[in-house]
Amino acid sequence: MKRESGFTLAQVLIVISIIATLSAAAVPGLVSWLPSYRLSSAARDVLSALDLARLTAVRENAGVAVVFTAANGSYLLFVDNGEGGGVANDLTPNGSERTVRAGHMPPSVAISSAVFGASAKVGFNGIGLPFRQGGSPGGGSVVLTNSKGKALTIVLNIGGNARIQ
Repeated sequence: MKRESGFTLAQVLIVISIIATLSAAAVPGLVSWLPSYRLSSAARDVLSALDLARLTAVRENAGVAVVFTAANGSYLLFVDNGEGGGVANDLTPNGSERTVRAGHMPPSVAISSAVFGASAKVGFNGIGLPFRQGGSPGGGSVVLTNSKGKALTIVLNIGGNARIQ
């Protein structure tokens, strides 16, 4: 007598229906979790950009600037040393100043505000201390919001340390 092995059609249909039920229950949770995940990921990205700017300034003993653009949800980190006819430490990318990193906010995350004195620009000098437009020392903050209205603030203190609140 020959034995046949395998699954019956009924067994396969039961397993498929269990998988479909579990998937239907998990999708709404995933959809509501995604905006919060994107917001915290964007905040960590901005925090790492500020840390990278500070470390690059110390490593190269040169001014390094971070410019935030709320209109398109982006930031630019560059060595602000005046190369190629630019003006050093003016917090504006000019001449052939080298870009270190350019970043964009993920979908459904926006830069609500970036305030470093009177502008959305901050620089770090060769010893890692932040300065504002015009050269005055000081920190500031960047506020990110998601499509659900939740906000996270990245605060940069006068000593150059940044944290997420």
